[in-house]
Amino acid sequence: MLASDDQCGGAAPSDESGGCALHALQRRGELQVTSAATGKGPCPAGQGRAILGSPCQPCPEGTWSGDTDEQCNRCAAGTWSDLRGAASASICNSCPVGSWSSQEGAPAPTACTDCPGGRWSNVTSLSSQSLCSACPTGTWSAAIGSTSLATCTSCEAGKWSPQLAAVSAAVCNSCSAGRWNAEAGSSAASSCIACAAGKWSSEASANTSKVCTACAVGKFSVAVGADIDTCIDCATGTWNSDAGASEQIACTACTAGKYSMAEAAVSEATCTNCGVGTYQPIRAAANSTLCIPCAIGNFSAGVGETSCKFCPEGTWGSDFGLTACTPCAAGTWTRGAGSSRPGMCASWIKPSAKPNVAKAGAGGLR
Repeated sequence: MLASDDQCGGAAPSDESGGCALHALQRRGELQVTSAATGKGPCPAGQGRAILGSPCQPCPEGTWSGDTDEQCNRCAAGTWSDLRGAASASICNSCPVGSWSSQEGAPAPTACTDCPGGRWSNVTSLSSQSLCSACPTGTWSAAIGSTSLATCTSCEAGKWSPQLAAVSAAVCNSCSAGRWNAEAGSSAASSCIACAAGKWSSEASANTSKVCTACAVGKFSVAVGADIDTCIDCATGTWNSDAGASEQIACTACTAGKYSMAEAAVSEATCTNCGVGTYQPIRAAANSTLCIPCAIGNFSAGVGETSCKFCPEGTWGSDFGLTACTPCAAGTWTRGAGSSRPGMCASWIKPSAKPNVAKAGAGGLR
């Protein structure tokens, strides 16, 4: 629309062919030329003043102006233009995907800088390096100017990294010995799974539980995540036939009446019976000295006994560790079982209706 001073007045020339309007347009152009020359008012589109009051000049590369601007506008950060005298912001070109620029009024595409290693971008016109997306934890990328998350390489299974925007596989930490991780791209040490109790591994960066070696039969270990062989021998008097035992209770005690002097025993066959004339009342006996000789007045005729028996009525035993008792002389008898000397046999004693052959336990004198 024409300004009020551009309208035809009574003294202005006019004709039927629109001379009034033509005169107004000519006058407006003269005013613009005058404005450009005098240093006041807006410049023509594509021009601007370096400083207010100076003549209008073509906008330099990286800038533009419309027909109402007095000074040239800079292309925004993340864009550039190599066109001189540009009349619109539409001539500002975007920095491509995988790059950024913080420079306003950039005159060339060289102002656009590649996203660094460890970062990527799939959008244009980024105005800051921080707007390049970081490769997530558990990944890394050495490539610059990346345009996709796919360029971020996962730390391999058996490793992990908590670092964002990593640029090298060197940031990937190994799962320590005694642990393993089958998942690539892990971001924390907690992703490394400990070998279970009863197993151990000296291998770092393990990617499978198969590296966890089971304790051998005859052994056990309560340690979780053991990085050395922490397996402990089952004690003497016990045995274990299962590999990978995780607690001492897995070592089975030799039963009463038996003993074993073998460490890390793998079979009950290592449990040896106490001999005749002895007994063993406890479990897990660790040597033959724990086989106790029967007391006087007692005997044990079999192996692996847990208690001795009293010498029956009509017999006696005056020594320790007897396997049989001595009968009383003809015509004599004892008052009961467990007699310990021949003098306890007497002619006036008559046999009871039911002879007593009781177990004596530890065996006592009578």
